[in-house]
Amino acid sequence: MANMKDIFFTHVPYRMLVERIDDVVFMGLNPEVYLDADSLDSAKSDDVKRVSAMLKENGLRTTVHGPFMELSPGSPDPKVRDVSRDRFLQAIEVAAPLSPVRIVLHAAYDSRRFDGDVGLWLEGSKKTWPGAIKAAKAANTVIALENVFEEGPGPMKALMDAFTDDAENFGVCIDAGHLNIFSEASTSTWFSEVGNRVREVHLHDNHGSVDEHLPIGEGVIDFKFFFSHLRKHAIDYVHTIEPHGEEILKRALAAVRQFVGSGAK
Repeated sequence: MANMKDIFFTHVPYRMLVERIDDVVFMGLNPEVYLDADSLDSAKSDDVKRVSAMLKENGLRTTVHGPFMELSPGSPDPKVRDVSRDRFLQAIEVAAPLSPVRIVLHAAYDSRRFDGDVGLWLEGSKKTWPGAIKAAKAANTVIALENVFEEGPGPMKALMDAFTDDAENFGVCIDAGHLNIFSEASTSTWFSEVGNRVREVHLHDNHGSVDEHLPIGEGVIDFKFFFSHLRKHAIDYVHTIEPHGEEILKRALAAVRQFVGSGAK
């Protein structure tokens, strides 16, 4: 098996994976399986085991992207935290037969929703994540928390610092496209602050205003700069591309190979 840094994963919704597993295998895709709430509630154990066996038989690995819509693991409302935690635990349980090397979840700090009160969000978060971390350890996987509306790395760093003893199973997923749209801090600042806890990166491009999920190189993000800081600060990480649509998949696959793989600079 290639070094994990020499391969990349490709966003594939769960239903598409089940229905088109032959195509996924034929193309040699290492899928990042998106398990939304509907998929979690409808997933059949036999289907998960079947696609897992086919992937493993063909030397393909998986990561998983869990549900995130309307979830708030740092909410001050304990019932909201409970729902968020239960969905995370459900995602880890459903995904376990796939042996995912990462499970991406959302930290979900938004200064507008929390009125800039990082401490309020952090206190709620510290009550939610221990159970998920325990489940991830049992499943031999790593939780990677993705940035979305975070305007800087401060909240994520505070959360990572609160779980230093769990660094092996609890880290960060830096999403390049989200940084370009939502972050007021620079890419270099993000990597200098949380780079040592980066366990995954999401690679897609945009023009700075809409989350377009373009192949890298088709927007305005400087990916040479991004990769230089990734390789400087991060140690144990995987790459995932997120093409939203089959029509751009081939372009996205060709573009990422400039940076990931044996021929990458």
